[in-house]
Amino acid sequence: MPSSKVYFSIPPLNDNSVSSSGDALSGGFSNKNGNGNIKFAISSQDRLLDTSDLYLTGQILHVKSDGTPLTLKAGATTTKAEYSANNGTTLQAVTNQNISNWNGLESMVKKIFIQSKKTSVNISEHRNYPMYNAARAAWTHNKQDYLVSPLIRACASGTDATHANRHATTMDNATTGTSGQLPNVTGQEDPNYGVPFSFKLDTALLNNTQPMHLGQNYLGGLLINLELNNENGFYSDRFRDMGNNQTDADILTGSYYIVKNLRLQGRLLVPTPQDLQGYNPNFVLNDRFNLINEVNSSTNNSKYTPNVNAVRSMVNMFLDQSQENNRSANQTNFRNAVGLENYQQNKNNIRQPQDFVVEVVPNLLTKTKQSGAGSVTANTYGNKGLAQGDSEVRAFWQRALLNGDLADKTVCSLSVAKGQIDADYADRATDGTSQDSGVGNLCEANALGIGLDYTHHMGMVSNYSGSADYDILIRSGVNSGDAVLPVSRRSVPEIQQSYVKNVAAFNSESLVKTM
Repeated sequence: MPSSKVYFSIPPLNDNSVSSSGDALSGGFSNKNGNGNIKFAISSQDRLLDTSDLYLTGQILHVKSDGTPLTLKAGATTTKAEYSANNGTTLQAVTNQNISNWNGLESMVKKIFIQSKKTSVNISEHRNYPMYNAARAAWTHNKQDYLVSPLIRACASGTDATHANRHATTMDNATTGTSGQLPNVTGQEDPNYGVPFSFKLDTALLNNTQPMHLGQNYLGGLLINLELNNENGFYSDRFRDMGNNQTDADILTGSYYIVKNLRLQGRLLVPTPQDLQGYNPNFVLNDRFNLINEVNSSTNNSKYTPNVNAVRSMVNMFLDQSQENNRSANQTNFRNAVGLENYQQNKNNIRQPQDFVVEVVPNLLTKTKQSGAGSVTANTYGNKGLAQGDSEVRAFWQRALLNGDLADKTVCSLSVAKGQIDADYADRATDGTSQDSGVGNLCEANALGIGLDYTHHMGMVSNYSGSADYDILIRSGVNSGDAVLPVSRRSVPEIQQSYVKNVAAFNSESLVKTM
């Protein structure tokens, strides 16, 4: 057992302070007006890094395009009723801006690269980090968790996003040298000015159960590089279509975020001589990597060659092509291919281990009643959630995402699916909604996908080394223009973000990772 634990708090190597001038903020870390890359270094030493207690902490500043903070209206009180009813012609920037429902401020991290200080080779890398992180959060926490657990350290509000989300991006109205609503904050330059956050980095190496030796004969210290997300992929508007009669033109300009006072915080274990003598340099990492494809038609086949030995599962997530880096869409709203009818998943052109086609019955394209007598269309349903019979899809998705398990708890209920489908179908022309009101609530989001689990809850894996192929054949309404599908989605291709979850062996002496 380690003799003691030593607390550490490390600032970035390329730290940059925030300054205030004329009520506008500059400096810090920002993808738009600053440095979008953050670098941490954990020194080489004869201690063990306990990654179970490793957090990224700091403060975030939500600012408008000119660098001034996004605050409540000057000289007036914004009431609860105004927050709730604010819409259309009275919509303001302060009641319009939102962040991810499921992982909140964690979606600021776009990519993570980890190296040993002894070599420039990446030991671990995670691209397109927010999507997987958000989906997993949604399927491991329920409504109450988002209100009372450490998730609130990242301002994630779950299914309460419609009511609470936009409050999380509002700043105290302090100015340069003058306090605002928080009297203990003396001004924008005060080190306490900003929204605090704290969260773990969900990577195989930095969220590992086995402490890692930082000595020169082992890892030799670590370099951790974070790349910040684009502000248009981080924020989303309140509505997909806000209307064009707003009196506050401010809502249409591009705000962004600044991160300051960043620290990587955790504890180092001070080992005893017996600990060092018995230290095992070999790790088993529950790793993952990201692959990208497209769904361009109603019958679409996507193929990958992962070239890894031990695949635990395939996790496929979908975004409309217009969702990427677009404030008029929520980038952590994960919906399956629009009008999904069925799919099958193959290894080397053979359906395995699922040797059957997974059907969605009924689905949004179902046009005949089950009895065969009479027609029915999803866009006329009072409860459109009933038009999507995807229970099998959901079960297989959970097992792929959660290592063979079904979710013990989740926010992704059928009522959430109904709200998301209703928001998709909302259309100004069809509904007769005037330009005074917004249409398509972007906070009505879901976290679904298509998955294939190889573990069977028994730790099993599938070998995809060499040229072995995985492919998924999807039949849906993508890009079909079918009139029964939502206007906003019926004629657009989709992006398929796939995560290959695999077991990797890592030796912390040779720094070799075997996949």
